[in-house]
Amino acid sequence: MIVSLENLEAGIKWWKGGQRNWGADLINSEYKAIFDSKSAGISEEWWAATVDRLWNWKAIRAPKPPNTKEAIKTGGTERLNTIAVLFESVRSLIQPEPSITDVCWDNIEQLFKLSCEIKRPNGRLGSPVFASKMCHFMFPRIFPVIDNLATGIFDYEFYWRGMKDEWVRFKQKEEAQAILKSSIETLEPIHPLYPFETKIIEISHIGYTHPEESKALAS
Repeated sequence: MIVSLENLEAGIKWWKGGQRNWGADLINSEYKAIFDSKSAGISEEWWAATVDRLWNWKAIRAPKPPNTKEAIKTGGTERLNTIAVLFESVRSLIQPEPSITDVCWDNIEQLFKLSCEIKRPNGRLGSPVFASKMCHFMFPRIFPVIDNLATGIFDYEFYWRGMKDEWVRFKQKEEAQAILKSSIETLEPIHPLYPFETKIIEISHIGYTHPEESKALAS
C-alpha cells in the first residue's frame, strides 16, 4: 500500500526538509486563492491566474513553443469554452465540492485529456504533470498531483484508478487527517475545503518514493 500512516509521515518530512521550500503550511494559504478563483466558474480571469500558478508550480518550463507560458495561455484560451462545459459537468455531480470518492474515471477523463492537449496539441503522449496540476486547480479533492521530483511519473489514468482504490480501502483516514492537520503550520484557519483526500495520497506517495531521504531528514 502506498497510502499509509508511515508513508504520510515520511512524506511530510520530505516536503518540509532540504532546500525545497514548499511551504510549512502544506499549501493551505494557496488553496484559498485556488477555491476563490474557481468559485464563479471557468473564465479568462481564472485561466490567467491558473497559468501563473502552473508556472509557479513548475508545470511549464520549456523555453520554446508549444510549451512556453504564452503558448500555454493561448492554447487554454482556445479551449476555454469546452473546459468550462466539462468543469460544470463534474462540479454538478455533488455540492459543495466533489472528491475522489464521488467520481469515477469516466466522469473526469475528458477534462483530463483536454488539459493534456493544451501542452501537447500535436497529440504526442507526454508527462502528465501539467494536466494533473491543472486539473488539481479545478478540483483539488479529485485530482492528486504528480511531480517529476516528488512522486515520479506514471500513466495518470492507471495511477488515478489505483490511488482511488487505495483511498477507498484505507481504514485510517481519520488518523491520517489528524496527522496532516497537526503538520500544517499556519496562523490562518485550515481552509474548510482543504483537499485532505488527495493531499494524503500525494504526500504518502512522496514518502513511499523517498523513504531513505525522509529517514535522513528525521535524524
